[in-house]
Amino acid sequence: MNVIRFLVVALMLTAALPFAAATQDHAFSQSLAKGYAEIARFAVAKLHDESGQSYFQNKSDRAQANFPVEPEWPTNWTLAPDLQKDMGRERDGLMAALARVNSGADPKTGAIAQVNFDCWVALASVPAMQKESARCRNAFHAAMQQLGS
Repeated sequence: MNVIRFLVVALMLTAALPFAAATQDHAFSQSLAKGYAEIARFAVAKLHDESGQSYFQNKSDRAQANFPVEPEWPTNWTLAPDLQKDMGRERDGLMAALARVNSGADPKTGAIAQVNFDCWVALASVPAMQKESARCRNAFHAAMQQLGS
């Protein structure tokens, strides 16, 4: 009798795991979508950059539809090689932190880290936006610290 009870409880707990992971993924995707939509609005309002707006709105739409959205690759942007290298190391740390989101870390904080990383990378390529880029970098580092990185 105890074996049957144990198996029923184990089955119930196992069945709940995909739901918890799906909820975690959904919260991450929705927070990511909101963040990318903010970058898209900034691109058009402050930079008058319709291609930037379209690019980040596309990332927002993909996240909203629960498709995977990767953090930016610094090597895809016009940046100094040393900065690309530093950002590449930061991206590696971000990827490790995002893996922890799948195992219980706060999904909203993970999304904040990813959005601010992308903001940092994108704005670092615009000479007139260095102050805003630094704000994004600082917000990225603060989120990473909250994620334990």
